[in-house]
Amino acid sequence: MVGDSTPGAGTDESEDETNRLLAEFSREDLARHLALFYREPATQLSAASTFIRYGLHLGRRCFYLTDANTRDAIKAALRDAGVDVTQRMAAGDLTIRDASEVYLDSGFNPEEMIATLESAVEESIEMGYEGFWVAGENTWCFHTEASFDHILDFEAEFDATCPDYPVTALCQYDIDRFGEESTAKALWTHEQIIYRSTICENPYYLTPDAYQSEADSQLNAKLMLEQTHDLARSRRQVTQREQRLDVVSRILRHNIRNDLNVVRTNLELIEEENSLTETDSKRLETAIEHVNDVFEIADKARAVQQTLDHLRVETLALDETLARAVDRAEAAVPGATISIDGESETTVVADSNLDDAVVELLTAILDNQEEQPSVSLTCSTPAEGTLRLDIQAPDALFPASDRAALERGSETQLEHGRGLGLWLANWIIENGHGTLAFPAEGPQLRIELNRVAN
Repeated sequence: MVGDSTPGAGTDESEDETNRLLAEFSREDLARHLALFYREPATQLSAASTFIRYGLHLGRRCFYLTDANTRDAIKAALRDAGVDVTQRMAAGDLTIRDASEVYLDSGFNPEEMIATLESAVEESIEMGYEGFWVAGENTWCFHTEASFDHILDFEAEFDATCPDYPVTALCQYDIDRFGEESTAKALWTHEQIIYRSTICENPYYLTPDAYQSEADSQLNAKLMLEQTHDLARSRRQVTQREQRLDVVSRILRHNIRNDLNVVRTNLELIEEENSLTETDSKRLETAIEHVNDVFEIADKARAVQQTLDHLRVETLALDETLARAVDRAEAAVPGATISIDGESETTVVADSNLDDAVVELLTAILDNQEEQPSVSLTCSTPAEGTLRLDIQAPDALFPASDRAALERGSETQLEHGRGLGLWLANWIIENGHGTLAFPAEGPQLRIELNRVAN
């Protein structure tokens, strides 16, 4: 839940946003230095506690440096995020300290502050942890006479001093307290930012060397203007491409479809003629089949567009989602047998259209079987926070060309709309921060989703 809170937002919505951010952490290749920008304390606590929870999940030793919030408030937020605070602190996995004690006991001394952080990282590695995570409330800056530029110099210096350390830091900025100028400057020293439930690559980020060499603020302003120019051009290109795709899509769905409808009607009228030879009848039947194939692709394209227009990530009861998908698939393929085994009674973070994705996969698999179509779904939880759905069928699930295209991430020749259905399923799963893959060994098809801890 990053960014401004929605007035009147309920607990369920807050939990959904927390789980969405947790899914983003698990999906993104996190930078070593992030910044959280927020206005509401609830937003800050939710995002920062989710960050700590994920660090603990990865086996990192975690420090929380508090200033604006009390230690009790931090502990409560971490418990709300699913962290066993008492156990984690007793084990040494989690430490909560006052930021002023860490940074300012000897006054503002960047060298000493960096040495303190380096020491904490080294100690964590010696203790057997995979790395060190620190989340700091940057309001400690208001307790020193140092300028904000000096604070940023400290952050850039830390990045330059220990680039090889397994450390990930989250600096937290209250937008209203820091103001627009300081917030804008803070963008220079953070490679990624968290804002409005999204982890964003920061186009204004300067590497430590670049930041330290760009002492003249006018040069920095010029750089930001250049980056703004590049962003504007990129957005314009995206808008133009979307407009062109929309035109092409309308032509495919309407104009060509209407023309094909005329063609099919005339072919069917000719088919009714008694004067056709057997050869002509077979050729006509083939032509009608191909026209129907194009109709099927056009209909599938319309369904794909309608689904993609309504993508939304939320928490879902997996057993209920799978049950709906199985009912729809069995209705679409009469006589099909679909079984569900394993740990399906759990909650996942996924796109709200997850049942559509599963239906697309199941119907494509069942249609590919000539006799007694069947498929089995097996749910498991191989790791904390992970739900695995393995799909098996007696025959090959998809043509090799479709599998290869999905793995390459590029288009393939479409056959009866099944190729589009596979792409739709993949897009829905990816939008929910999950993965769809064809393992070299084991099941024929595997879906992995982010699971919400019970």
